[in-house]
Amino acid sequence: MQYGVPAVVTRVNDGDSIEVQVAAGPGRVRFAAIDTPEYDEPYGDKSSAALKAMLPVGSKIELDVLTQDAFRRMVAMVWLEKDGERINLNETMLKQGHAWAYRRYMKDAKYCDMEADARDRKLGLWAQPVSDWIYPPEWRYLKNGEIRALPTPYPETREKCLEVLKIAGAATYTPPN
Repeated sequence: MQYGVPAVVTRVNDGDSIEVQVAAGPGRVRFAAIDTPEYDEPYGDKSSAALKAMLPVGSKIELDVLTQDAFRRMVAMVWLEKDGERINLNETMLKQGHAWAYRRYMKDAKYCDMEADARDRKLGLWAQPVSDWIYPPEWRYLKNGEIRALPTPYPETREKCLEVLKIAGAATYTPPN
């Protein structure tokens, strides 16, 4: 892990991936712990637009690089300094309803709480009808031909998020009061 890696944004690809310039050269970054709708999925264009508005090209950021994914992208927490405040953009995307908690890869259930709060407040993608609440991996499986049809739409809950997180092997978690 590398913390506080300075970078400059050179491109925002979608709601959860960017391209940057770091001291060692150009790099690609996948936001850790979140997953946003794909560009051709309901709300995908709005999720991308939200990140582009928060993170214009040329923005100076810091990366807490956690690992590298199968596509050789840095998987990181992305931090932006704005008006003297250090902002975690991964969490901001969740709190504003532009992203899902990425159940398969996140390690902290606080992301389920952030997602649930945005959903309860009907922010971002959660303002759409339940029929449009399509978990991004399910959309990708459909597009890749790994499944023939999407599962029947269902109302997402914090409990379902935590259940998948538990299966994925996250650390023990005590919910907030």
